[in-house]
Amino acid sequence: MADIYLYVTQTVKHMSIVYPYHGALYVNLTNRCPCGCVYCIKNKWEWRFRGHDLKLKTEPSAAQVLSEIKKFDLSSGSQIKVVFCGYGEPFMRADVMGSVAAELKKTGRFVRVNTTGLLNLRAGQDALAPLVGVIDAICVSLNAATPEEYVRVNRPTSGVGAFGEVLDFISRAVSLGFDVTVTSVKLPGADIAAIKKIAERLGAKFRSRDYLDEYEDV
Repeated sequence: MADIYLYVTQTVKHMSIVYPYHGALYVNLTNRCPCGCVYCIKNKWEWRFRGHDLKLKTEPSAAQVLSEIKKFDLSSGSQIKVVFCGYGEPFMRADVMGSVAAELKKTGRFVRVNTTGLLNLRAGQDALAPLVGVIDAICVSLNAATPEEYVRVNRPTSGVGAFGEVLDFISRAVSLGFDVTVTSVKLPGADIAAIKKIAERLGAKFRSRDYLDEYEDV
């Protein structure tokens, strides 16, 4: 473990609000999250990801995010996609996310959000509806086929009712016309087939994800 940590600290870059990955730009809006997933790599990887430090000192404003995005050359189209995904839940900052996404859409960017799906209703208001037309795609991390398994794997702060909340979020996102993909980490014992069936029943796509353990810088 010490060798892994040394490798991470030697290769890490400066704190990242925006970072490139697989031909897209990723936006790290917050480190807050309503889950404490057993598979989450932020603790195992010391808040690093592919050579970037994702531990935020302060949460960035919309202006700061847009300023960071402008530092990257997007004219070639190689980074035409922008993804809200850091070591936190983007819907914790739905207003800022919406403001940034609206500006990005003016320049023809494809915008996606990676989410737990647990923060659709905020203060009694639908957080998804204002994002219609500015967010193109939503990936929802489900990882379980039953409420009990969801609590064990994702450890949500809201308890056993969280599973139903996520399913409602997926259904709502599909009904609003977002391109919705349900994802699941390929954890030992995970019923991937059952999770895929849930996604299909709700009208969403499905994609499994590799389980990451030791730090990878690629």
